[in-house]
Amino acid sequence: MNESHEVVVDEVPSSDATPHPVGVRRIRCDHATHVRLPAEAAEYTVAVPLNGAVEVTHRTGTLGADSGRAVVVRPETDIGMSCGEHFSCYAVTIETSELQDVLERRVGHTVRRPPELAVSLDLRSPAGRAWADLIRLLVASPLLRHPLLAAPAQETLVARLLLALDHEYRDELEAPVHSWGPGPVRRMIDLIEADPRRPHTVAELADVAGVSVPALLQCCRRHRGLSPAEELRSVRLARARREFEQADAGWTSVARVASSWGFMNGERFADDFENRYREPPWLTLRGPAYA
Repeated sequence: MNESHEVVVDEVPSSDATPHPVGVRRIRCDHATHVRLPAEAAEYTVAVPLNGAVEVTHRTGTLGADSGRAVVVRPETDIGMSCGEHFSCYAVTIETSELQDVLERRVGHTVRRPPELAVSLDLRSPAGRAWADLIRLLVASPLLRHPLLAAPAQETLVARLLLALDHEYRDELEAPVHSWGPGPVRRMIDLIEADPRRPHTVAELADVAGVSVPALLQCCRRHRGLSPAEELRSVRLARARREFEQADAGWTSVARVASSWGFMNGERFADDFENRYREPPWLTLRGPAYA
């Protein structure tokens, strides 16, 4: 990185020290400056301004970005960023292989080359606004640091970007899918029940079910009335209850058990638990003698 003034780059922590296919950095510039980011051969980069505006120069030309528009830069492209005072943005990087993999599992066939994503994203559109809100959620929460939740969160971020941007596969992503019987759903549930502590992504569940991601989503809605994520949450809620029943209340806590099963919002966990089991989780942990 070349800089004429100090540029601060903050990495958003992930679940461990190993490289991840999706990364988020916050770039801050207190003074007007020009930054050059060298080409990353295997990564798309999306610059999402938070404060101020920026001009991004890459192989397709120069584009302006501000709070209403993000810029998408394709792999193997040097990036020049010229920004004013007190500028900040999120720089979201996505490995080409990850984006291609998520795309293939949603269109249901091999994609021979990475998609030609549109170079800008309207952050005022419903899809663009939802995608930017998801980034803010991931930055503000511990999702990317949780071993059960990081991979599904990254997959969701990539999938929503593919739905928010124009590219040559967009029509396929939005096309109706073939209707299936309950078999794929049973196979998915069997996998979840066998290993609920695995960081399951929807793509992995669809592979086991033997259908594409859209087909699995449709099957779940038709035969269960739940999404795959909701099925997984239901199984983990039941396992958390079992752990409460077997644990020593003096050596554990509701928060520790809930977090270990992937429930990061304690209030929502307690509400879901009480709605399902007709008692708060702390009472289940302490046992019937306390009641």
